[in-house]
Amino acid sequence: MFYQAVAVLLLNTLLIFACFELAARGVFKMARVIANPTAQLVGERNPRETVSYYQSQAWAEQYWYEFRLSGAQNRYYPYVGWRRAPFKGQTIEIDQHGVRVTPGADCRPDAFHVFAFGESGMWGTGAPNWGTIPAYLQQGLAKLRPEPVCVRNFAEHAYVSMQDLIMLLLQLRSGNRPDVVLFYNIGGDIYSAYQSGRAGLLENFGQIAARFEGRQEPATLVNRLRRPVNWLRRTDAYALLDQLLGKLTIAQPPQHAPTPRQLVTYESMGIDVAALSGSIVQDYMGHYQMVEALAHKYGFKAFFFLPPTLALGHKPLTPEEQAMTQKLESEAALYKLIKAVYHTIERDPAQYAHFYSLVHIFDDCDALMFIDTGHVTPIGNELIAKRMLDIIQAY
Repeated sequence: MFYQAVAVLLLNTLLIFACFELAARGVFKMARVIANPTAQLVGERNPRETVSYYQSQAWAEQYWYEFRLSGAQNRYYPYVGWRRAPFKGQTIEIDQHGVRVTPGADCRPDAFHVFAFGESGMWGTGAPNWGTIPAYLQQGLAKLRPEPVCVRNFAEHAYVSMQDLIMLLLQLRSGNRPDVVLFYNIGGDIYSAYQSGRAGLLENFGQIAARFEGRQEPATLVNRLRRPVNWLRRTDAYALLDQLLGKLTIAQPPQHAPTPRQLVTYESMGIDVAALSGSIVQDYMGHYQMVEALAHKYGFKAFFFLPPTLALGHKPLTPEEQAMTQKLESEAALYKLIKAVYHTIERDPAQYAHFYSLVHIFDDCDALMFIDTGHVTPIGNELIAKRMLDIIQAY
């Protein structure tokens, strides 16, 4: 009889807690939606969405909506970590393999196949399907080549060059043989090293490692007892009770003002910018040499392109681009690392026959091209694609 009473009591407690948890979750969801309904549906707006270029584009509002929506749906992808989930919108379309669709691509077996690799710049941040670098390459090559043309966009946000190389290896392993391979990336390598102080790591490596290693706690008695407590602290019911108790408790004024949390970067770790930039370039050029070896083995042509950046070049800046540059310069550690890497990698380009810098591609352009310090408008993508086409056709 005693055990039956305890069982009933525990069951009722669990039912009450479950109801309270559902109610707490509803309270928090309603509060978030009331506070900012649009952001909760599609994520926070980024300053680049407000760049003047988009004010005159009828597709812009739909594009940025789809950009935030598609970016929130990532899936695990073997060996490289992540790719976007399949998505079909009016301005963004991603196929079942996580590859952004290139309009007009005719990928029959006898087509002229071009594989494009890189991070968000090549993927097409800020551009609808028809305004990406691969889309303009598709249009240009279709006019120049007698056979069908298939340009595939294997780029993905936050990729480093090692992930690009792995994606190429995965395609070759599966039997997909390209005629031309294009790499358009170094921003990912720079930013990951800026975060971690080491070359050759994934972006957000520390967060990824912590999440993975957090599942590997030693099975000690203390950890076993701690797990249900930690689980309770992650519930909405706990958070709601914590907020309610906080409102009912008289807070004690702090004795000392809290110190602002310092952003952890290579500079805060005491790592020399020259040494780090040298490691990044050595790593990047190592990937270049591996791709060259694969090109020789599998019979394709490979080209590496150094993307333009607001940190360098002689473009006449618009007022908006000047403001972007000032913001970048205020992030001194990142700004110094970008300049150091670019100066190092451009020091002796002659030893890399298929490496091309696009730093000065906008030097004669008075109009706005950049939407932030590294991404450009579809107009900028068209100019970049034209330069790539000129180089491809010369071989």
